[in-house]
Amino acid sequence: MQLLLRVAIGAAAAWLTVWLVPGLSYSGEWWRWLLFGAVIGLINATIKPVAKFLSIPIRFLTLGLFTLVINVGLMTLAIWIAKDADVGLTADSIWAALLGGFVLTVVGSILNLFSRG
Repeated sequence: MQLLLRVAIGAAAAWLTVWLVPGLSYSGEWWRWLLFGAVIGLINATIKPVAKFLSIPIRFLTLGLFTLVINVGLMTLAIWIAKDADVGLTADSIWAALLGGFVLTVVGSILNLFSRG
C-alpha cells in the first residue's frame, strides 16, 4: 500500500510540476502519470541512497544543502528518462528540466508531508 501511495504522490507532483513550469509539456493518457511516478519511485529507491552516501562529506560541509542538489539532479534524470521512454513528458531545454527537477522536489516533499498526516 505504501508503494502505491508513493507512486500516486509522484504522479501528482509531476502533474503539478508540468502545470507550474514553463518549458515542460505533457501529451498522453492519464495512466502515464502513474508510470512516471513509478520511475520517480524507482530512482528514489535505487540511485538516491547511493548518491546520498557518496556525498556525505559534501553534505556535511554544506550543512545538508547539497541534498537539494542531489534531489534536483535525480528529478531531472527522471524527467529525461520519461522523455526518452516516451511517457509523454518533454522538456524544451535543460533549464526547463532543471527547474522542473527543483519544483518536482519541492512539490513532492510537500505532498509527502501531507501524506504522513
